[in-house]
Amino acid sequence: MYERIVHELVHWIRQDEGLFDPASFALKGKPADGKILMKSDLTDSMQDYVFSGGEVVKNLLGEFGVSATLELSDGDVIDKRITGWVSGDAYGLLICERTFLNVLSFMSATATKVRKLVNLFKQSGYNTKLAATRKVIPLFGELQKLAVIHGGGDTHRLNLSETALIKDNHKKLYGSISEAVAQVRRVVPFTKKVEVEVDTEEELLEALGSDADIIMLDNFTAEEAMRLAKLAKSKRPAILVEVSGGISQDSVSEFLCDEIDVISVGKLTSEVEYVDFSLEMEERG
Repeated sequence: MYERIVHELVHWIRQDEGLFDPASFALKGKPADGKILMKSDLTDSMQDYVFSGGEVVKNLLGEFGVSATLELSDGDVIDKRITGWVSGDAYGLLICERTFLNVLSFMSATATKVRKLVNLFKQSGYNTKLAATRKVIPLFGELQKLAVIHGGGDTHRLNLSETALIKDNHKKLYGSISEAVAQVRRVVPFTKKVEVEVDTEEELLEALGSDADIIMLDNFTAEEAMRLAKLAKSKRPAILVEVSGGISQDSVSEFLCDEIDVISVGKLTSEVEYVDFSLEMEERG
């Protein structure tokens, strides 16, 4: 599983290794054991850390002759200091060390941030979904989207082909929202949805008169977004309404209401605070 992601990570490690790692070269073939430790503060009552990246790391280490036994599954709240054990070729383990720890740290940070907001949504009583955006790091965006899943959020579209999202530059090049939707409908399969990003009430009304499935209210204040969402639902009750643009952890709750179906937050993936992991080697008896 995750073969393509693992392949890219292996390529990354081989580039990092160069011809060979001189600090670890003499350890080639030597068996080694170690434990993966959670270094962040587990006693922080304000923070439940979520484990993410374990399956990716297990598959990655296997490519270098190292096996991993994890104490947690992806999506679990981290409740123990030792999160896993590794065993195998010392050289392979050492050249992977920083990369696999970064994967765990990076993905767990994203999953933790997502889980915190998902719980906030649940406590509000609304059925609004929390979604990520395409503000991900090139090449490693799939790791971020996996972490969003582990945190309980929605990935939005995983790639351009999944949903036809008509944005500002599309509108300019097509000439209008109506023309853009009409042209896109000619090529989009029936299994896919068409979404239109709108910046004004006039654009919203035009989009509602088109054959769009989803309306994205972009860069509106919470008050305006809720007003326009109600307007959209009054005219087309089945239309899906998403809000996006400039929404942070602190402001996201202001957008929660019955008429807004999805809130997408770019900062879920564009800003993360690492969850710290380390590898501690153990002596063999």
